[in-house]
Amino acid sequence: MDWDEATYAEVAHEAIANHQYFDFTWNGQPYVKKPPLLFWALVGSFKALGENEFAARLPSVMAGLATLVLIYLSAAGVAGRLAGVLAALAPLQFYFFIARGGRDCATDAPLLFFITLALYGLLRARENRRFCVLAGVASGLAILSKGLAGTIPLIVTGLAALALPGFEIIGISGLVTIFASAVVVAAPWFVYQAASNPIFWSSFVHHETLARVARHLEDETHSGWYTLYGFWKEIHFLWPLLLPGGAMAFIGLRGRASRNAFSATAGWLKSIDPATHLWLLWLAVALGAACAVQTKLPWYVLPAFVPTALLAGTFAARTLEYSGPSRPAVVGLGFLALSLMALHVPVRWRAISYSYYHQRLLSTPSYKLGLQGRQAAAFFGGGRLYFAGNELPTLVYYSRMRCEFIKAHSGVEEVGNSSIDTLPALDSNDLALVDPQGDLIPVANFGREWKASGLKPFP
Repeated sequence: MDWDEATYAEVAHEAIANHQYFDFTWNGQPYVKKPPLLFWALVGSFKALGENEFAARLPSVMAGLATLVLIYLSAAGVAGRLAGVLAALAPLQFYFFIARGGRDCATDAPLLFFITLALYGLLRARENRRFCVLAGVASGLAILSKGLAGTIPLIVTGLAALALPGFEIIGISGLVTIFASAVVVAAPWFVYQAASNPIFWSSFVHHETLARVARHLEDETHSGWYTLYGFWKEIHFLWPLLLPGGAMAFIGLRGRASRNAFSATAGWLKSIDPATHLWLLWLAVALGAACAVQTKLPWYVLPAFVPTALLAGTFAARTLEYSGPSRPAVVGLGFLALSLMALHVPVRWRAISYSYYHQRLLSTPSYKLGLQGRQAAAFFGGGRLYFAGNELPTLVYYSRMRCEFIKAHSGVEEVGNSSIDTLPALDSNDLALVDPQGDLIPVANFGREWKASGLKPFP
C-alpha cells in the first residue's frame, strides 16, 4: 500500500536486483531516509519466500508477535501469568499497534520490538548484570530500525539508573555497558553512510531527523495537543479500569485517614514496585518525545502503547486478585471493567478492518497503473515510464521500472529528478511510456483509475 509499504518493498527489491545491501536506492535514486534494519529483514524474507506481499509484511508480523511475547514476559515476571495475558491482549485493540506495529511493512514494528526488548533487559539487569548487554544491543538495533526514535530506551535507562528506586544497582558500570553496546551495534552503519554517501547529511540527518523535530512536515499541521488527543483515542477503551481503581483508592484513603496527606502519599509511592516506576517513566518519555516532535504524524505515539499495556494489564490482574478490605466490591468491579472492555473488542476490530479496506482502496489506482505500465513495457520492448503528478510508490513497485515524475501542462508540481533534457508533454495524472525508439505511448490516467475504484473524484 502507498506510501511506506510500497517504498520500503521497492528499496529491498532494488537492493536484491543491484546486489547492494549498504547503498540503497529507490526508483533508481540513492535512498538514505531510513536506517537499514527493516531493509535487511525484507531482503532476507524476499530471498527465502520470494517477492510478494506476504514476504514483505512477514518481518513486521514477526516483530509484532515477538513484542506481545515480551509484554507477557515483562508483566508476568512482575505480577503473575494473569497480568501477562491481560497485558499482552491489550495492544490488540490499538489500531496503530496492529497497523504500524505488526501488520504493515514499516519500520515501526522492529522499532517497537527492540525498545521493548531493551527495557525488558534493563528490568532483568537489576537481578543479573549480564542483561545490561542485552539492553544495550537491543537499543542499538532500535536505532538501526528508526534512527532518533530508537534512542528512547537509552533515555529511559539513563533516567532510571539515576532517579528510580531499585535501579541504582545498575550503577555507572552498567550504564557504560548499555551505552557502549548500543554504540558498537549502531555506529558502524552511520559512520559508513556519513563517510561514503553524499546525501546522508541532507537527507537522513537534516530532513528525516532534524527537520521532523523542528518543523511541521505533514500536509496538515496540527496543534501541540494533537499527539495527546490521538493517544487518548487509542486507549480510551481502558476507561472501565477507573471503576476498580477508584474503589481501591477510596479504601486506601479511608484506611489512612489518621495519617497526614504527605505521609500517606509517601507510603503509597514506596509501595509501587520498581517495574511500575520504569513503565511510568517509559510512558512519560515516549509521550514527551512524540509531543516535542513538530511533525505530528499520529503513529509517533506507538512507543507509548507498550508501557500503557503493561500498566493496564498488571493493574487489571491486581484488581482481580485483590485480597484487602472490601474484596468482593473491588473484584466485582474488576470483572465488570474487563467485561465492558471485552464488549468494545468487536467494534474496535471492525473499525480496524474497515480502515485497512479503505487504505487498500486508496492504493488500488496506483497499483493498477503499475501493472499497466509493466504490460506496456513488455509489449513495446522496454522503455521508461513518465507520470505527470506526485510520486506514487505503488506505481514504482508494481511497474518494476524506473518512473520519472514530471510536471504536467496543467501545473502539477515537478517532484522527480529527470536525467533527460526533453520531457514528454503530458496532462495531469497521465502515465505514458517512452519506448526504445523514442515514441510516446499513452498508458493510463490516474484520475480515471481513481474514479473507477469507487473513490471520490480525484481533484
